[in-house]
Amino acid sequence: MSPRPPPLVTTEPMRFDLYLESGPRHRKTMVHVLALPGCIATGPTTEEAIEHAPAAIWARLEFLRRHGEPAGDPGPLELVVAEHVTEGFWLGNGAAFFGPDREPLGSEEARRQVTWMAWSREELIAVARAQPGALADAPAGGGRTVGAILHHVADAERSYFNSMLGSVPGLSAAVTAVERAGDEIWEPLAQARGLIVERLALMTDEELARLVRKGGEPRSTRRMLRRMLEHEWEHVLELRARLEV
Repeated sequence: MSPRPPPLVTTEPMRFDLYLESGPRHRKTMVHVLALPGCIATGPTTEEAIEHAPAAIWARLEFLRRHGEPAGDPGPLELVVAEHVTEGFWLGNGAAFFGPDREPLGSEEARRQVTWMAWSREELIAVARAQPGALADAPAGGGRTVGAILHHVADAERSYFNSMLGSVPGLSAAVTAVERAGDEIWEPLAQARGLIVERLALMTDEELARLVRKGGEPRSTRRMLRRMLEHEWEHVLELRARLEV
């Protein structure tokens, strides 16, 4: 009797829920993958944004692997639209608040995301340093200078943080120094991030679970960290794309 063939090995699809926010008529859309904080995809329409989601997920998984964190190998993906926000201001630009953003943030989960912030900042600095010319030089393809992008990231990070946890002594001065530093931007950029990370390490259980309404819009500590990761990663990818042109 001939030996029986080995059983077929099948790879189960990795499921990711997609959280969408769209501007009027489902045009400019941003896709958030909340299971991979920091992972986003965008497109001029909802359909195109969803089409970009697999590549965004694979890129984020590769980011984790680069830094030694176990992550599933790129393979079959099962993508499910879990929520689609179409009412509110600045939709398509990271403004939406989703159901899972209401969930309290655990201390270990917060620590892990702060670690991801450190890795993301390393990659932002590396790709910024790799750009041709000075930080204040206008890019050949148009858009903001590298220095302006780095200041924008630091300023937005301060705004996200202040909206939930209040001001940090010295942070505004550090962000101003980032804006004025020219090509010597790296030390004030590190100082601004360091002040935020030090304060994040001291968050209480109440702060980790904080959910407030400001200007009629809900905000939470979970969403704050999510947006900090997403926004920085967005500009890492922007600068990386400039090098590929």
